[in-house]
Formats: sequence, structure tokens, C-alpha cells
Amino acid sequence: MLRQLIYLILFLFGITFSLNATHNRAGEITYKWLFGYTYEITLVTYTDDGPSIADRCKLTLHFGDGDSIQAIRINGATDPSNDCPGSKLGEIISPGFKKDIYKATHTYNGPGTYKLYMFDRNRNNGVINVPNSVHQPFYLETTLVISQFLGPNNSPVLTLAPLDKACLNKCYLHNPGAYDPDGDSLSYELVTCKGEDPFTSQIGVTIPGYTYPDPGSGGIFNIHPYNGTLTWCTPQLNGEYNVAFVIKEWRKNLDGKRVMVGYVMRDMQIIVSPCSNTAPQIASINDTCVVAGTLITKIFSATDANSTDIITMSANGGPFASALPIATFASAPASGTVFGTFNWQTSCAQVRNSPYQVTIKAIDNDPQIQLVDFKTYNITVIGPPPKNLSATPLGSSIKLIWEKSNCSSVGVGNTVIYYNVYRKNDCNPWTPAPCETGVPPSSGYTYIGRTTGINDTTFIDNNGGAGLSHGVNYNYIVAARYADGAMSYASNQVCAQLKKDVPIIINVDVLATGTFSGQTFVRWI
Repeated sequence: MLRQLIYLILFLFGITFSLNATHNRAGEITYKWLFGYTYEITLVTYTDDGPSIADRCKLTLHFGDGDSIQAIRINGATDPSNDCPGSKLGEIISPGFKKDIYKATHTYNGPGTYKLYMFDRNRNNGVINVPNSVHQPFYLETTLVISQFLGPNNSPVLTLAPLDKACLNKCYLHNPGAYDPDGDSLSYELVTCKGEDPFTSQIGVTIPGYTYPDPGSGGIFNIHPYNGTLTWCTPQLNGEYNVAFVIKEWRKNLDGKRVMVGYVMRDMQIIVSPCSNTAPQIASINDTCVVAGTLITKIFSATDANSTDIITMSANGGPFASALPIATFASAPASGTVFGTFNWQTSCAQVRNSPYQVTIKAIDNDPQIQLVDFKTYNITVIGPPPKNLSATPLGSSIKLIWEKSNCSSVGVGNTVIYYNVYRKNDCNPWTPAPCETGVPPSSGYTYIGRTTGINDTTFIDNNGGAGLSHGVNYNYIVAARYADGAMSYASNQVCAQLKKDVPIIINVDVLATGTFSGQTFVRWI
């Protein structure tokens, strides 16, 4: 009886509220480190726009430490009303679809894990996979980890808005075009949409009865764990659906293990309608790696089976927001086949352990529903090798000397912190693979030590104090290690033996023995 009463109250509340519904479609919360424990928090929502739709000039943002603030909308034209002095109106980014940005600055008391969140009543009515959707608040959350051992952290940045619509019985794709300003590795996971438990009033729980969209028998609904492309093959029923996913960021700790340092959740709505359109197709793309300082020029192409459709190609991702110089992309919309040219003059400032991801998007202009395709292009920028490694015997030791690599300057991007030294006991050459950095165990070399810093380019190998052996070929190689754990390409290989400056006995034979005399044969070099 109590449960029926609660549903009745919610139903009546929904009727009243739907007269001025918020029509939240999508959103996410991101953060930027400023200094100390102070962060700039950004809340982005995507909403329907229209005269009968509630509009939020401010939203309450919870910081996860018990504190909250009413953040003012900051984008678009000035709001002429007196509801929120100093606020803006938001920006129309497509017909009937608006982007709203709210910002706030917050200082935390110290290290910890904080869940930032926002909820706004309510979701729009009739969402197929969200029971009683008009009674559920629109909820977003993001986790911020502040650690004195892992350094300052910025959240992933999402560069592509969730504008793409779906066609009935045709594959749907979405990619947030995310990159991490700190170079942290990113991974993607589907999660349930969250809201409120109607019986406990708990906020931030999985919406009761929520289900993932139905892909049909043998169909697919997933998100790629590394490139972030969400795939739904195929929508089975017209209508509105809500989905959510998290973008986790990973960083190596002091023990060299990757730990999660935060995540951003995007909740977004997918509108499915009937159409006869066919999505454009981007040609396959091979990832690449380059030595810092290389100019990358890459041409992408996409085609559309609907020859009269105009295809527009764009590119987003880390190279367009990295340290200078940033990448450029040029493409002119075209029918049939469209081309896009990516240019990036890499530099030492872009050397890092994780690759840069470029998200390529192709969208047509079909009058019914515009469909899209995504491909990702990963670029690893590698530090150049230490140069001119030489080896000089010195008593029972061998002295190694080399020149710093071209990306060793202090204060430029991700700098070299020291050099690793490796050795093996033969002069057989090792040829690394094209994108192979450092010196892996498969090379046959063994790590024997490192230098003390960036300017220390000398190493004495005395076998840990035990001395090296005469007559043995010692083969050396050196690689630079960067602050984020990235390794440079390996240096040239050099082979050396100890000097034969003392007699070395190589053979002893007893030729004859006796009570008073004998014979022994000794040979040395």
C-alpha cells in the first residue's frame, strides 16, 4: 500500500513537472588543477531548447567533501533576466539543442578521493530504458583523486558533443573524442544510468529497473575499452534511450604499477528514428610512432554509398591541445569521397609514455538523420636515442661515455631524468622493432644500472665491485628514461674487452709426476 502511495505521489508530481520539463539530454563534469589543492570544476549539460522547456541559469555542484555551490552558467549571450545576475544563456549548437557550461573553483583540505556530482530534476518523459524517467533526476558524477605521491591531476577532456542520432535497424556510433592533458592512459567502461531510489531517496544509485538498450538477437552494445567508440548494432525500437559510460585515467605510482587517478562519467541520450540513410565509412587507419622532431603528414578519406550526400570530416584529440606546436587538420566537405589532411610538427615537448589519440569523424548531411563514422589514429612520440656510445677498458672495469639525446634539455616538456645501462656477453647485434623503445629482455641484454641524473653521461661497469673477466666480449647499450616512465630509442651498441695488460693463464697441464720431480705445461697470453 505504501509503495502504491509513493508511485501515486510521483505520478502527480510528474504531471506538474512535465509542464516545464528540463529535457536534459547529456552531460559530464570535468576538472582542472590550478594550484595546491585548488581545482576549477566544469559542468557541461546538453539540453533541448524551446519556450516551454525549463532553463537552468545555475545548477548546484557538489564537491564530494560536504561542500557545494550554485554554479552560474558562463557561455553564450548575456542573460537579460534577473534570475541569475551575471549569467549567460548558453549556446545553440544544433537546431533545438543547447550546450550549457557552468564553472566553479574549489579548494580541498588535502589529499583524498572525492566524488563530485550534480543532479537536476528531472529527466524527460518516455525514455524507453529508464522506467518512470520523468520522476528520475538527471545525475552526473566524476571522481577526483588528490595524492601527494602521484602529483597534480587534470581530468580527461571530452571534445565531441553527444549530438549524433540513431537510425532504426542501423548501427549507431558515438565517440567522446577524449584526451588527457597529463598524458595519463585512458580506458572506457559502460555503466548504468544513475538517479534516485524512490523509496530511500538516495541519490547517485542505479535507476531502479534501468536496462541497457536492446541490440537484438546477436547484436552488440558495447564501448571499446581503449579508443572509446560506443557501438550499438542495432537499435530495435524507435524512441529515446539513455546510456552512460566512464572514462578512467591511469597513472604509474612509485612502485611502477598503474593506478586509477580519477574518472569522468558521461550520461547521454540517443534518439532512434526510422530512416533510409547509410552511414559514411572512413578508410582503415594504421597507428604510427615517430621520433620527436618528425613532421607527420597523414591523409584520411571517407566515402558514402549515398552519392548525393555531402560528407564532412573533422579531427579532435590530444595533438590539437598539446604543447606547441599543435596539430592542424584541413578538409573540405565533398560528396562521394572526402579527404582530410593531418599535419603535426612534433617536438621534444610531446615525448610521453602513452600515445596521442586522434579521433576522426565523418558525418553526412542526409535530410532525414545524419549518420556518422569514427576511426582513431594513435601516435606515439618517442625520444631520440643517446648518441655516440663508446666503451674504454680501465683495469678490471669498462668505462662508458655517450652524448645526451636531443631531447634532454631541462624544462622542456617531459624531460629525461637518467639513463639506463644494459650489457650482454657477446657481440651479436640486436635490431629493435620500428616502435620498440628501451631495451627489452628479449634483446638478450640485462639491466646493470643507471646514471644519477640528466647530465650524467658516464658509467663505470665493474660488475658490481667484483670486476669484469678477461677474454669476455662485453656488449653495451644505453637508453634514456623520461619523468613519466617513457623510454627513448636505444643507443648504438658497442662491444669491448678488458685490456690484456697482464699475463692471462689459459691452459695448465700436468705432464709428469714423481717423488722428487715432475713436469707441468703452462700457457698464457
